[in-house]
Amino acid sequence: MAASFLQTQWAYWLCQLGGWGGVAALGWMMDSLQRLSTPSLSSAQDHFFLPLTCIAGFAVTDLLRRIIKGGRWLELSPSKIILRYAAALLTSSLFLSFCGTFLFASPPARETRMETFTVALLANSSLVGAWMAIYFLLHFYEAFHHAREERALLKEAYMASQLEALSLQLNPHFLFNALNTIRALIPASSKEAREAVTKLAETLRATLSSGEVPLISLRQELQVVRDYLSIEKLRFGEHLVIVEEIDPDTLDAAIPPLLLLTIVENAIKHGVQHHDENAVLTIRSRIEGEEIALSVCSPGTPHDGEKSPPSSSDSLGIGLRNVRERLRLLFGEQTAATLASELSGEIMMTHCQLRFPKRVIS
Repeated sequence: MAASFLQTQWAYWLCQLGGWGGVAALGWMMDSLQRLSTPSLSSAQDHFFLPLTCIAGFAVTDLLRRIIKGGRWLELSPSKIILRYAAALLTSSLFLSFCGTFLFASPPARETRMETFTVALLANSSLVGAWMAIYFLLHFYEAFHHAREERALLKEAYMASQLEALSLQLNPHFLFNALNTIRALIPASSKEAREAVTKLAETLRATLSSGEVPLISLRQELQVVRDYLSIEKLRFGEHLVIVEEIDPDTLDAAIPPLLLLTIVENAIKHGVQHHDENAVLTIRSRIEGEEIALSVCSPGTPHDGEKSPPSSSDSLGIGLRNVRERLRLLFGEQTAATLASELSGEIMMTHCQLRFPKRVIS
């Protein structure tokens, strides 16, 4: 990434030097031809005018670039970009023309200073306008190309997940018929066992259909999680305590299918089942500004006797890295998936938090 940044910087400076140097060279050639055709003008010409103006143009456009990047102009709406474009063009052109006319050169005898200023203003506005247009076009093309790559990557990941699901799944009809047969063989008095098979079938059905849509509502995802946890409750009994702190306003928020289930399953696998005493698993959801914040808190275990897991991203595990990548592909860069641990009394608690932009499933 560092190499790419350096290459971009070198390309920018080479373009700056080449562009303004080319303007100076072209102006010098035209000036030379004019002096050859009209020798009487050679003494009246100021040979430092054009080089100094090009140096000033080089500095002004570099300042414009810093202002555009610092103000994040490329993220604004088209109308705001146009207004800033016009204001920047007018200001920089007036500045360059003033410098060229009143500081760098004296007007020819046949022109007034105002006439020279007007000609310089037209030339500078054309040069600076062309520079800004090229700058914006290049960045818009880069953003378009990046978005196209992101769509291709998302499509590839989506197709890969479908292929993986197809390669692993059993024939749904055979599977559900087998589960119904098993359920029918369980005596009616064993309500917990029959209920477990029913919940298992519902969880499997949600898993098999997860590849059909990229996003579902948090309400639907929570139902799958509850079915899964009801099975785990049969396994752990009173040892597992489930707490839900769900903001009702988040229930219609869009979330990738099985994303929360992955986090909850990891909490059971890596935390709850390793504790002999009661284990409290808390699921929270809330709205923070324009974002949805989901968190799963569960008992964890220290890594190598430490009070918190190592800060290396490798410690997050493959599951959490996959969760982070799914969020990034679906919602962009304004997402986060973090894992942290803290000591609560004598128990190490692990907090997994997801943050992503709020979208509503209608």
